Amino acid sequence: MLPGILTVDAPDILPIIGKVSEKRLREHVRALEGERHGGENFPALEEKARFIEQTLNSFGFRVKSEPVPFRNRLYWNITATIEGKDPAAPWLLVGAHYDSPLGSPGADDNASGTAVLLEVARLMSGSPLSKTLQFVAFTLEERQACDTKILRGSRAFVHQARKADRRYAAALILECVGYTDRNRHGQIIPRLVNVPVPETADFLAVIADRRSRPVMAQFHRAAATFVPELPIVPYAVPFNGYLIPQSRFSDHASFWDGGYPALMLTDTAMFRNPNYHTPHDTADTLDFGFMAAVVRAVTAALITLDSGAG
Repeated sequence: MLPGILTVDAPDILPIIGKVSEKRLREHVRALEGERHGGENFPALEEKARFIEQTLNSFGFRVKSEPVPFRNRLYWNITATIEGKDPAAPWLLVGAHYDSPLGSPGADDNASGTAVLLEVARLMSGSPLSKTLQFVAFTLEERQACDTKILRGSRAFVHQARKADRRYAAALILECVGYTDRNRHGQIIPRLVNVPVPETADFLAVIADRRSRPVMAQFHRAAATFVPELPIVPYAVPFNGYLIPQSRFSDHASFWDGGYPALMLTDTAMFRNPNYHTPHDTADTLDFGFMAAVVRAVTAALITLDSGAG
């Protein structure tokens, strides 16, 4: 069922989302692509961190590299912030991890999410909101050798946010947002997922927990209103996602556990992309038109979440 149409004026949004550049998305993915696992490819991961930092700096953001200590090394969460007009309002956040799985160039996982983050940041750099807007590229999302934990970068970030008593109205986490398969039956549906799913694997899944349902509904309305060409499948997982473990395999889970409303925006990763966590996850397998639509949807959602339109 199509969600209700938003009341926010289209002229406030259409000129901004109309500036999306597929060329820039390709350039960003190409710059980020390559093995960059935290333990095995540390120099490459450092190089990608500097690229992200320099790109965000070029948009005029206040950029910081926040250390994440792990096994006698410092890794870095890269944060970029635009101060809002209302300093008392809870913040909005867009996040994506920039490390890759072991042995994979990680184009979809997760150069795609980081590229979308950078393009949304560019679009929003000239459009300050009432709420402070923060973009965060997380390190060490992937499992490290002989380590049972994932999401180390985002868990460190959320710990510091809670310590600073920082409030977030919503965190939108981009996780594998570049792969489509328009042949029928290209999509696997996890057990226990009981929502209608299109026959072709060209939709964006929007995953929430109970606390995040209102944000999910707002995102769905924004996408339906301003990016109708992008199919959206919203799904609120029960029990904080523990019944479907794969629904917690990204940085949104750190925000859920920290008590913040957060969404995972995803092409569904291992449930769609046969190249997931393999050497074949390369840029030439990605759908940049789909990624551009994701940029438009995220940008429209940020503006509507800021305005409170619904």
